[in-house]
Amino acid sequence: MLLPIVTQIGLALPLLVTGAIITETIFGWPGVGPYFLTATKSLDYPVILAILLLSATLVIVGNLIADLLYVLVDPRVRLQRSAA
Repeated sequence: MLLPIVTQIGLALPLLVTGAIITETIFGWPGVGPYFLTATKSLDYPVILAILLLSATLVIVGNLIADLLYVLVDPRVRLQRSAA
């Protein structure tokens, strides 16, 4: 019952940063969003790669947190054996 909620929590972490990029750009707030767009327009590759690395790391961390919470929420997940 709680597994879909845990999945959404794990996916929310990367969306906080990527959603902030869109929100900051629309409302003109200073932050990662306008900085990322300026770097993209000026082809500043180190900045672009750093922001993309940050968002990819957040996706991995979010999935790791969701997987660890699965074990706490549903003990049957811990008892499953792989079919390999």
